[in-house]
Amino acid sequence: MLEIEKCLIFEEIPSTQEYVKKNPIEPWRIVIARSQTAGRGTKGRRWFSPKGEGLYISFLLPKDFFKEGLEGFSLVLGLAVSSTVDSFILSSIKWANDIYIRNKKVAGILVENTPKGIIVGIGVNLNTKDFPPDLKNIATSIYRETQQKVDFREFLHLLIENLNLCVIDFAEKGFSPFKEKIEKKLLWKGKRILINNNRCGKILGIDSQGNLIVKDCYGKILKFTSAEISIRPFPKQK
Repeated sequence: MLEIEKCLIFEEIPSTQEYVKKNPIEPWRIVIARSQTAGRGTKGRRWFSPKGEGLYISFLLPKDFFKEGLEGFSLVLGLAVSSTVDSFILSSIKWANDIYIRNKKVAGILVENTPKGIIVGIGVNLNTKDFPPDLKNIATSIYRETQQKVDFREFLHLLIENLNLCVIDFAEKGFSPFKEKIEKKLLWKGKRILINNNRCGKILGIDSQGNLIVKDCYGKILKFTSAEISIRPFPKQK
């Protein structure tokens, strides 16, 4: 299990994810950075990691811990993160690995299946007051939404508790026990979206493996299995 007492804390490193990947870290030990100089999210994007304003962690999980496979695992981790954010303000899960408050990103999850094990990275904007120009309209923090400062240690305790519950249940029972809870928190469910900037549709939900189910504008049912696709709300007509 993940334990706060065994966390490895750095004032600043390039990336917690890369540190776990390149160093002999034992499974379940959490690596924390107060700041990252080269933090990253999915699709190789950078993760804005100002010192003392967010939570930036990574940890290694042994592959043999997951006997039923990893289908839907990033969504299960998303549920753990979203449930933690909910202790401060209600949040939603954007398929397949982001957490949103209203229509802005507050947290992201990165899952990498590597030869040494499953490496999980989590970034949460806790007390970020200002974002760079390219992020101002798409990112937010708990502080910006509530005007209340988040205690880092309190958030970390809650997150570890929720992660342990979700990871262990997933390893024992698979994705199916989580499907309904995740679907209730699914961002833009029942709403029109734009897929990869060139196709419109409506999110119907997720299937028993966590794949995204969409009905396109021609009535065709589409299934997406990879978070490499891009989805966003359909632009409002002027």
